[in-house]
Amino acid sequence: MPPRTLALGLLFLVLTSFHGLPSESGLVTAHALVGTPLATTHSVSPRPAAYGFLSHTTPVELIIPRIGVDARVEARGLDSKRNLDTPRDFHDVAWYNRGPAPGERGNALINGHVNWWTGAAVFTHLSALRSGDEIFVVREDDSTATFRVTGRTIVAAGARLPSLFASSPNSTLTLITCTGVWDTARGSDTQRLLVSAVLE
Repeated sequence: MPPRTLALGLLFLVLTSFHGLPSESGLVTAHALVGTPLATTHSVSPRPAAYGFLSHTTPVELIIPRIGVDARVEARGLDSKRNLDTPRDFHDVAWYNRGPAPGERGNALINGHVNWWTGAAVFTHLSALRSGDEIFVVREDDSTATFRVTGRTIVAAGARLPSLFASSPNSTLTLITCTGVWDTARGSDTQRLLVSAVLE
């Protein structure tokens, strides 16, 4: 079964995989790593990728200057419940490696934690992104895919979002994290924040 078909069949809601432990703003699930401060972002000048679609290369670093993100990318697929897997380290982000890589034709998915027991996490300030902001994805071959934010949306944690896996003539990127309020009964935040971007 093709990866995209598998994703559509198993992930009736890609965002239901964001379970977690309660905190002031809620968070996304992963194995807790406590006592480690959020890494300090360093200055980076990514090398632009060539115009057009890029060949398949594993993403290794996500850089978002506006919100001070410089994060390692973990390649993740589905968890034991066949939901979108999340990063093991709350400083990192997780790329859904059963879908397109950033820069390829189609929509690449990257998720990250909004906060952690110790406070801030990689996507704590994701909601501050605005249309026009730049996102850089450094790839294993040392090229950089440059994306520009086109919009953002907030959806219910139970929303069906098949468009995230639909075929596309463009190269796009969707960043995902939790938002809303913590639902103790469900062990999850009530909403998801999605930031969309397109390859320049």
